[in-house]
Amino acid sequence: MRRAFRHNSNDGAVCVCYNIGMYIEFVIADNFLLTYLAGATATRLCHNKVRVMRVLLASTIGTVVAVFYPFMRGETAAQLSVKLALWITLSAVMYLKTPRALTASVVFLGCTFAFGGASFALGLMLYSDISQANAFSTKCPLFLVLGTSSIVYLGIRYCIKRLRLPRARAPYEYGTEIEVYGESMKFAAFLDTGNCVFDGTSGLPVVITDVDMFTSKLNGGAAIEFAKRLPKLRRISASTPAGVADIILVQPTRITVYSDRRGHTINAMVGLVSGTGKRFSPAHEMLLNPAVMTEGVV
Repeated sequence: MRRAFRHNSNDGAVCVCYNIGMYIEFVIADNFLLTYLAGATATRLCHNKVRVMRVLLASTIGTVVAVFYPFMRGETAAQLSVKLALWITLSAVMYLKTPRALTASVVFLGCTFAFGGASFALGLMLYSDISQANAFSTKCPLFLVLGTSSIVYLGIRYCIKRLRLPRARAPYEYGTEIEVYGESMKFAAFLDTGNCVFDGTSGLPVVITDVDMFTSKLNGGAAIEFAKRLPKLRRISASTPAGVADIILVQPTRITVYSDRRGHTINAMVGLVSGTGKRFSPAHEMLLNPAVMTEGVV
């Protein structure tokens, strides 16, 4: 077969065989990886666990069809029917009998467009003419498609993490307003289930912040008043993962906790953590005791 091929071949035949080989290599690497990325990303966007074997099987099926797709002759409607049938098949393989299967299928289609069109979108950013953008996309197809798709994939993963974190924290975050020494101060508070500190004398739960955070929110007159009373303020000790903390107790005039734009007046003491290495972050300036959101609400 080799000798007959060499005898009867010409430069055009060799070029066609070479192009077909390059096309198949490109389709296998490109389509398999992009289908896997799109399927896995859609799964994560729907808060489901990625089933690796099912996604791998879908990627294999998609790759096999993609290899032979250009050789399918027919009208545009027939080609669209093949693509629609392939999308339904791949979605069934990956998401059948999983939570939010229909939503995952639609998201998978969107991810496919995002990954597949990433290199062309980059070309449109660099060139205003569509033909130039298309030439840019086909110049180094494997590198461009996989490279731009990886960037889109990492970007989506980053967005998922950034969006999920506030959603997870939302039920535990509250705005808090404290009135003390004639001054009204606002804190970004976090409902800390590990805060079980109570004042042994009054029996009230203690909301905790850093002494530096507290004093930074006081104006001149309130700061002077706090400095005068500081030596007489009661102190308690509390055990923390970092060790025993010394807490200064302040009796506020009023504490209001805001949730869903509604204010709740709570009965609690303010605890100021002193010492080094115990500063609170601007995102969580105060730790609320769970008791203030149940029995402590007035």
